[in-house]
Amino acid sequence: MNSKKIYILIGIVVGFWAIMIGWGMFKTNLKLTSDIKAPQPQVKKSTQETKTQKETTNEAGVKTEKKVSPQQTTPLETKKEENQLKNLSTADLPPIMVRVFKIKPVDFQDNLPVMGTVKGKTEVQLRFEISGTINKINFREGEKVRKGDVIACLDPKDVQLKYSYAKNKFNSAGATANSAKKRLEVFQKLFDVGAVLKTKLEEMELEYESAKYQVETARSEMDLSENELTKTCITASKDGLMGPRDAEEGEFVTPQDKIGILYETKEVYVEVGVVERDIDKIRIGQQAKVYVDAYQKTPFEGTVEYIYPVVEGKSRTLTVKIKVNNPENALLPGMFSRADIKLYETKNAIIVPATSVSRVGNQIQVPLVPAETIQTDADGVQIGVVQVRRVTLAYETSDYVQIATGVKPNDLIITEAQGEIKDGAKVKVVGIDETSL
Repeated sequence: MNSKKIYILIGIVVGFWAIMIGWGMFKTNLKLTSDIKAPQPQVKKSTQETKTQKETTNEAGVKTEKKVSPQQTTPLETKKEENQLKNLSTADLPPIMVRVFKIKPVDFQDNLPVMGTVKGKTEVQLRFEISGTINKINFREGEKVRKGDVIACLDPKDVQLKYSYAKNKFNSAGATANSAKKRLEVFQKLFDVGAVLKTKLEEMELEYESAKYQVETARSEMDLSENELTKTCITASKDGLMGPRDAEEGEFVTPQDKIGILYETKEVYVEVGVVERDIDKIRIGQQAKVYVDAYQKTPFEGTVEYIYPVVEGKSRTLTVKIKVNNPENALLPGMFSRADIKLYETKNAIIVPATSVSRVGNQIQVPLVPAETIQTDADGVQIGVVQVRRVTLAYETSDYVQIATGVKPNDLIITEAQGEIKDGAKVKVVGIDETSL
């Protein structure tokens, strides 16, 4: 019985609070709806204040000025100011301060700077063709040698013994062959008179043939040992410059051991690396000037002779060989070098800064002040009228462009301006630059 009373009491409390919460939500919703439908009092107040301000001004009859902040400017006033600016012609605006580039025909040359290393036209690695002990080395590092000079020799004793043995064997084979020949002649005469059988004669003929083959074999062995004897010395295959020594006298060497390097230096190659973005600019036959630290003020003339067909994996550069005549051996293999490869050259070209050229669609334009419109004011300052002119280009680099048509000498190309440059605008020249190519 007590539990039932408790449940009834709890139900009454929950119902009471449910009614109160529902009534509060209803009143809140009703208030929000009335606020949305009601007119905004601030707008009415602003309108009323504006009307009162106009009426007061009309009654006083006195014109007063009131400072208005930019935030307080009305759209009507802003539109009125824009219309006044539009009514002004370009000629009525004050001149714009500009810096210009004066057009003057010059000799123009575009070079590609690259770096590389001097290498001999040929670099011959010197090795003995047979094994042996070095008996004599006849060169010093950096020494000049001529074709046919003996560079190094092995101890020839063993090879000489082989040659002597082969020569004696050849002589012995020759004597045996002569003896067999004489016997054959005797047996031939005996056979002719019927003293010997034909089989015996044939046997002597075979013996003589065998002796002749032994002579040829002995001759080959003798020639081989004689050729081996010549291999005991290394001679210079051409005029050149000796590199470092890689072996010493008394050292036993094999055909795999390098004795030194012979560089041909009457002509040298300068191997340079060209980055990928400049590969399409390089052609065989292009002229180049090579510089080395040993002769900083002396350029060496060269020609692009070979372009490698692959790009180096690590450096991502293309190797190019520049051939340079070196009759005085001034350029030494291994020297670090810098080179300027001539990409383009022309005479009396009109060159302007690349930054002054703009592209509008398919057209190329430059803002300039024609020479005939330039005047000088009382202060000695040049004043002119802008023309945005269409031009055509003959050659283009990252810094300069060559203009083919559209401008003429003494025109002023605008490079910097303290305002917007339009066709027909007045400008005042505050600085003139000229080409320094």
